Amino acid sequence: MGFLVDRTQMERLLVLTGALEAGLIDVLARGQGTTAEVAAAGASDERATRIILEALADIGVVEASGTGSSRVFRLTADGRAHLVEPGPNFERYSLLHQARKARGWLELPYVIAHGRPPDDGRERRQPFSFGRAMAESDPLAADEVVDAVLTYAGISLPAGSPAPASEAVPGRPRVIDVGGALGHMALRFALRGLAATLFDRPAMIEEARRAREGLAAQMPGGVEAASRLEYVAGDFNEALPAGPFDIVYVGNILHIYGAELNEALVKRAFATLASAGVIAVRDYVWEHSPRSPLFAVNMLQATEAGEVWREADFRRWLESAGCADVAVVDLKKAPNQLVLGRRE
Repeated sequence: MGFLVDRTQMERLLVLTGALEAGLIDVLARGQGTTAEVAAAGASDERATRIILEALADIGVVEASGTGSSRVFRLTADGRAHLVEPGPNFERYSLLHQARKARGWLELPYVIAHGRPPDDGRERRQPFSFGRAMAESDPLAADEVVDAVLTYAGISLPAGSPAPASEAVPGRPRVIDVGGALGHMALRFALRGLAATLFDRPAMIEEARRAREGLAAQMPGGVEAASRLEYVAGDFNEALPAGPFDIVYVGNILHIYGAELNEALVKRAFATLASAGVIAVRDYVWEHSPRSPLFAVNMLQATEAGEVWREADFRRWLESAGCADVAVVDLKKAPNQLVLGRRE
């Protein structure tokens, strides 16, 4: 008998995120302990702690030795790599983001009836969690995006082109990452030698500044590149920095909003472009991504007007703003697409 859904995957997700949010993983990150010791350190119920620790051992992020009340629990190497120590396998915030999405999906009966999430005072989107989850995304996918954007823009910088933070480089191409959260994509552009600006709301910019050192340390040359990043705070639905920019990168933004706000943002982006500058939109394009139908449900439960837009929508927004040579690029290492247009 086949099943439509693998129940165990949802159980694994919720056990892991429950242990993260309750602080049990961080307690074990500081050292091993018995159930009583872990519960005391985490201010948690002892019986509940024992049951969760055994489940974490079954999943493989915790290992245990001994029996009864003297049974000792510690994080495994996999547990540390995936949940504690930043690196290529780190997915702590991605898991938390998925669990928060799942809570919203449980409200789908209300959403289906009313066409919008319930107005219960709860923040539907968790911008900091989302930003950290995006920073954990596949670096190979990020590099593929940068390669495609630079190729389309006709920008080719020689090896070793990044310059010290104190060195002025006349004519260096400028890129602005609009709504770029912690700046993982802005940093990727900076690593390729561009003068990069991260633009987001003030609270997110402050979070990005705090996260800069840890994020940069994970990339060869990242610390030096991060020292060149410019941080600018504002609301992209109201205004953008004046530019001019050679590239305006809008990554994973347009699915959050309705058509009117998206059209206005694209026009705003076009106005900041230098001559022959490029707008690069990374998002799901309905006809191109198999992920589109379920991702649209995610936007339904999380936003007032967001959804997955069709190729004709993206083309209309870019072309009405003034872009020529609009192209859609299917990414091989990511489930979404790039929509590109240039100012003539």
